Amino acid sequence: MPYRHPAPEAGALTHAGRPDVGSCRAWALALAIALASVFVASGCGGTARTRTGSPPAVHVPGTGGTPPVAGRELSGVPSPWGEIAGSLVSLGLPQDRVRAFFRSPGLSYNPSPMETKLRELFPIFFRSDLTKAIQERLWQLGYDLTVDGRNGPGTRRAIEAYQKDGGNAADGRVTQALADELERKLATGRVRPLSQYRPPAARPPDRSSTNRRFTDAAAISRLRAMYQADRPIFERMERAYHVPGQLVASIMWIETSYGGYFGSAKAAANLASMAASADYGLIAPHVADLGRDREARAFLAETAAKRGAWARDELAALLRYAWANGLDPMEFPGSIYGAVGYGQFMPSNIAKFAVDGDGDQKIDLFQKADAVFSIGNFLREHGWSGDMSSEDKRRGVIRKYNNSGVYVNTVLYVMEHL
Repeated sequence: MPYRHPAPEAGALTHAGRPDVGSCRAWALALAIALASVFVASGCGGTARTRTGSPPAVHVPGTGGTPPVAGRELSGVPSPWGEIAGSLVSLGLPQDRVRAFFRSPGLSYNPSPMETKLRELFPIFFRSDLTKAIQERLWQLGYDLTVDGRNGPGTRRAIEAYQKDGGNAADGRVTQALADELERKLATGRVRPLSQYRPPAARPPDRSSTNRRFTDAAAISRLRAMYQADRPIFERMERAYHVPGQLVASIMWIETSYGGYFGSAKAAANLASMAASADYGLIAPHVADLGRDREARAFLAETAAKRGAWARDELAALLRYAWANGLDPMEFPGSIYGAVGYGQFMPSNIAKFAVDGDGDQKIDLFQKADAVFSIGNFLREHGWSGDMSSEDKRRGVIRKYNNSGVYVNTVLYVMEHL
């Protein structure tokens, strides 16, 4: 899954460096999303190098690293797409094709991608200083919680417990009024000294937990049959990149059930909707419960603008890729954030790592050979080479594909048993 928006341990860079948030399948259900960085932006730095014996990459120009572009509305494009269409033209995409794309009968605005992203980021990054101050005061008053500045479930439960103990309605909200009230409460009685607070002991990474959906005996048996049928493709990839076929097959299995499920949405439509949602007026009604005051609305508007710019650049990359390879961008199923193909590549990573595996001078990540070679190339470019006997080294490379411990555990388990 070369996506993704940045995330910590569980939400990871799925889609080969993308993220986001999990693969296009059930990772959002199987893993808790805990974003550690603001972007889903790719964790795949650098450009693929050409090596002897490797199939040539088909060039998709102009992707990656594009700064925000303020575009004028493109005439003849229906609402709400005019400004996004103009921005894409400003990035060098052909005007006629851009106009035709936004006139596609199947294209309609969907607030879900941006709403999902804002709801993920809001409790983590909004008012983190205020959240930490409230956590500290609650702890001093005897409520046990982690003081980390993140407004997660534990913090909300502690606030609700405090509110109920005081006979008040429990909404669990982080507000300045609550912080002021807690400060006054501290002055009225005995409290625990904050110097006595000790954060929970860090737990060592769990190297055993896996997503059982992909690791039970019946599941691996199904994968083994498909893998054996496609062994010639994997053997050619192994000769080119010296990456085990079992590793690539395991990633395809976990990302899309080996092509059994590419996603329920159209990748281009989701990216277009997210790009349009840079206009906060479009998304505001869908996150009204979060934007209850001016400060919250300002945070949401700024975050929507940043995420919208990211989605616009991913959409530009997807359109370039599709048009360069004679594909219809409106036909691509994908994840909520636009990852596509067997390996769930984010569009901006296609130009960097995708290759033509079947020699037809096109890259189609929904074709098995192209997908297998592209994943192999991604892994090789991120360090899978030479002596890979070290488990830490293997884990480090796989984490570049999806920065989740459970994901890495699952890949290694399936690879071993395959």
